[in-house]
Amino acid sequence: MPGLHGVDCAAGNLSTVFKRLRWLTIGGLFGAGGSLWLQRRLRAFADRHAAVRGTASVAGTARQMGRDLRDAWSDGRREMRETEDRLRAEHHR
Repeated sequence: MPGLHGVDCAAGNLSTVFKRLRWLTIGGLFGAGGSLWLQRRLRAFADRHAAVRGTASVAGTARQMGRDLRDAWSDGRREMRETEDRLRAEHHR
């Protein structure tokens, strides 16, 4: 009896269909399993190295904040001296 597209679906061809279906299913399962395994491995790798990056960024941020505070302090002191000098000069005129 002719099947789809004129292919004979006799008992011999039916076993071929099941073989292909079996291999398709096995391939799909291995693909999905491999994908999940790789995803877990990559997440574990990222988690291991995220702590190092986080610590480094916190330390870097603290250093930068310290530099910014020192710069702001010295800028403020310089402005204060310049303002005092200007006020003294105006007062002594």
